[in-house]
Amino acid sequence: MDSGFPPALPHRIAAAGRIPLGVAVVDRHGIVSHWSAGARQLFGHSAPEAVGRLGGDLMPVSGGLAAAEPSRAHDAAAHGAGGTRAPAHPAAGRATVHAPDGARTDILWWTYPLGAARGHLVLAADGRGLTRGGSPVSPSGPRVMPGFARHTRFPDGRGLAERLPSIMPAMSRSEAARITARVLELGYPVLEFSHHQVPLTPVRQVPRQAGRACAVNAASL
Repeated sequence: MDSGFPPALPHRIAAAGRIPLGVAVVDRHGIVSHWSAGARQLFGHSAPEAVGRLGGDLMPVSGGLAAAEPSRAHDAAAHGAGGTRAPAHPAAGRATVHAPDGARTDILWWTYPLGAARGHLVLAADGRGLTRGGSPVSPSGPRVMPGFARHTRFPDGRGLAERLPSIMPAMSRSEAARITARVLELGYPVLEFSHHQVPLTPVRQVPRQAGRACAVNAASL
């Protein structure tokens, strides 16, 4: 079946799975407790500005945060069921927001409940390059969507699991290990398109100037 992508594009999108992520943790009240450099680049708020504020005011992940948060309709293609309360399982979706530089940014996001009264982990990525991969994609073709899969189904599943703690922002090893175990239990974050699933490969956030160079390189994929 025709996937809607040029023949070489799946390989380019697979390479684009290695992208910087914005990472945040919110407590059971929806208040931000941890905020990464990647989150700052995506949403325009530094860690001192973000910590202590409501995550739903800073990130477009309505319906995917604290258990007491009323669910609201979000992208129809987002994963997870609707309801009167936020899901007790991982959720994912996409939203268009204005980046700190004023450009419209297509955000892909994943949220994970961290257990009884422990809040949620939020992962987010800039999806603008992923929808194009440097080649024209038919408007009627499938979009890249966020999803979940067992990490063990990928050839480098063990490596994915071992690298995941490195992206957790400013927390102890034990806390990072606990959150990593929860992510692996609920489903590893992936990019979905047509019949393909591409795992996100965690990378450390780089300085701003180097980040700009990486963004240029990613756009050429």
